[in-house]
Amino acid sequence: MKLPAFCPPAKGYLLTLVQTAMLVFFSVALFSSCAITKASYIFKDIKKDTVIQGFKDAGMELQIQKNDLLSITISSLNPTEDLLFNSAMGSSAASSKSEGSGGGYLVSNEGNIYMHKLGKLLVAGITNKELKYQLEKDLSPFLKDPIVTVSFANHFITIMGEAGSSQKLIIPAEKISIIDAIALSGHVTPIASLKDVMVIRETEGAKQFKHLNLENASIITSPWYYLQPKDILVVNPNEEKLYTEARRTRNLQLYTTFLSVFSITLIILDRIIKK
Repeated sequence: MKLPAFCPPAKGYLLTLVQTAMLVFFSVALFSSCAITKASYIFKDIKKDTVIQGFKDAGMELQIQKNDLLSITISSLNPTEDLLFNSAMGSSAASSKSEGSGGGYLVSNEGNIYMHKLGKLLVAGITNKELKYQLEKDLSPFLKDPIVTVSFANHFITIMGEAGSSQKLIIPAEKISIIDAIALSGHVTPIASLKDVMVIRETEGAKQFKHLNLENASIITSPWYYLQPKDILVVNPNEEKLYTEARRTRNLQLYTTFLSVFSITLIILDRIIKK
């Protein structure tokens, strides 16, 4: 079939029109997916070269509580006797395993532990340092120049939300700050809201929920800056970023589908015109 003389210009005009439409739609899809969101980072509101004073609980020492698992190591100038005390802890550990630990002295519901030659000791309500000095004094009749090391073996916090993967983190020291906890978790996700970080803390017969703003430097002087054992740290998502990401994904899917259909239509039209 031979095309009329006016068809070649019409064919060229049609192809140009289709190509222009594709360019327009592709540009719209590209720019609609490039939404700009505000950056979120810790201490965003802090001024340069600033000194912040008034720390809370800077010298905080945790008190031993019921169901704590204590790691107690004893060394002296009587190595044979040391083995008896330290192996006693190992045998005690066998019947007092606790999550996140390999063994130790489990503090009973009455607040006691049981030690070789010393018997029952009330430890709940005192600090590790106080227990260390007490044990070194009580062991003096049995050991020469005893040195005692006391630490917690089952203290952990739980971190959830947009901070790495949800996990339980063993506390490496007696206290840990929110910043250190987030660092240990690995990272925060791009949609994390550092303006809304929540700490859930269990107290006697209640649970406290505290929302904190990590972009504001005042968090450093907050009594919640240091986490306590069994605290739950939740990094909430930024709802605006969530909506932006969802809209970007939806728009890209719609435009990809449209361009696919449009491309197929263009191919069909091109073949029809070439006939």
